[in-house]
Amino acid sequence: MELLKEENYYHIYNRGINSEVIFKDENNMNYFLKLVAKYLSPNVNILAYCLLNNHFHFAIEVTSETKEVNQAFSNLFNAYTKAYNKQNYRTGALLERPFKRKQIKNEDYLKQLILYIHKNPENHNIVNDFKTYEFSSFKSYVSENDALISQKKSYIIGLFDDSENFIITHTKKNSIELNMENDNSRPTRFEKPARSPMKDKFFNYIHQLQDTITSKLEEVDGKAKFQEDNWDRPEGGGGRTRVIENGNVFEKGGVNISGVHGKLPDSMQKYFGVEDADFFACGLSLVLHPTNPMVPTVHANWRYFEMYDKEGNIVDQWFGGGQDLTPYYLFEDDAKHFHQTCKTACDKHNPEFYPKYKSRCDDYFYNAHRNEGRGIGGLFFDYCKATDEMSMQNWYDFVTEVGDSFLEAYVPIVEKRKTLEYTKPQRDWQEIRRGRYVEFNLVHDKGTLFGLKTNGRIESILMSLPPHVQWVYDHQPEAGSEEEKLINVLQNPVDWV
Repeated sequence: MELLKEENYYHIYNRGINSEVIFKDENNMNYFLKLVAKYLSPNVNILAYCLLNNHFHFAIEVTSETKEVNQAFSNLFNAYTKAYNKQNYRTGALLERPFKRKQIKNEDYLKQLILYIHKNPENHNIVNDFKTYEFSSFKSYVSENDALISQKKSYIIGLFDDSENFIITHTKKNSIELNMENDNSRPTRFEKPARSPMKDKFFNYIHQLQDTITSKLEEVDGKAKFQEDNWDRPEGGGGRTRVIENGNVFEKGGVNISGVHGKLPDSMQKYFGVEDADFFACGLSLVLHPTNPMVPTVHANWRYFEMYDKEGNIVDQWFGGGQDLTPYYLFEDDAKHFHQTCKTACDKHNPEFYPKYKSRCDDYFYNAHRNEGRGIGGLFFDYCKATDEMSMQNWYDFVTEVGDSFLEAYVPIVEKRKTLEYTKPQRDWQEIRRGRYVEFNLVHDKGTLFGLKTNGRIESILMSLPPHVQWVYDHQPEAGSEEEKLINVLQNPVDWV
């Protein structure tokens, strides 16, 4: 656990154990802030804060010695837990331990963190307008009431140039990047990385989409919860991995987001035909492997990429992504539903998109060494760049439309099939087919190769691999069987809608 150190800036955040409520009403929140003033204010400069019913966020600068400030946080949480437990006739820990902390190492991250904290109530649908929320520091910045906000108020406003732009920037539908640079400099000594509105906007979108998808999948599973793992990439950026295992429905699955940046590796520079280029890439990637072989595996990915010249100017940018279904037993109604949902999302933007990207999906997710598809497809698109017909905003609208359609495409299938009975031979068949899934990901998949070549996090990259797999020598399905029916479709793609 990293100790808080004097003259350093931090993002402090935590939540109730098992995401339980920690603030039942306004009295709880007011009492917590009273304790913050008592214990924290003498030891830190509070730059921003927000309290929600089951978690909180603070941006701080440490102004006292390590031992004193760490003790101050311990006193704060112990005092509040004691009072809350007494009020609610409960015992034991209330907050997750240790509390989360991330060092803020550049002004750009600090600025984005201020926006993130203040807009948190709106992003979680607590209020329609974050500016009206009573338990955040936003109102202290736009009024004469400086409650809890330190003398650093003018410094924070200066990050946005002036008070007027502070409000304008908050009001814009901008996005929030929360990755940190791996550098030991103080915030004021950092150069700001290349930025673009589209990068910020999409990065914020995948954060919100990850929350939406994981919440729904936990509800569908009814037992297992996603375990979260935040990680940093030494060369720049990082990600938030969420993995679910050994549930009622999902044997293993992951819903991961990442945002990485820095110098484009030599191997990728050769691939793109450029020299001395920097890059930014972010995306959400998910794979779900259900236990029941009657429920299909699903994969989805939505991503954005930018490339910069030596001066930090954007020289190229594009979107990519898609979603595809890998059944072990073919239910034609499921295939039609999945593809119809994909088509509906595409048709809102261009009627030519579905047949075009469906065909590309069949071509891409294809094990050429087996002469068969990995699954029954869906959508696959890449290098979606601005044209006279499609601006980057148009592409953003399309990609997010597909992303928003994912749960509608997959969850009804899971609900329909998750309680069907199955046999040991059917489970064996599932594991044999999972072997084909592994082969594709390790031999052909560009995303896996990109992650490995850019020093991505191995655990996250290989999250897509199923936990139980078989390779049976020269296995052939029985003639006329349901297994053979699947193979015939994989070798001869079908137009489902």
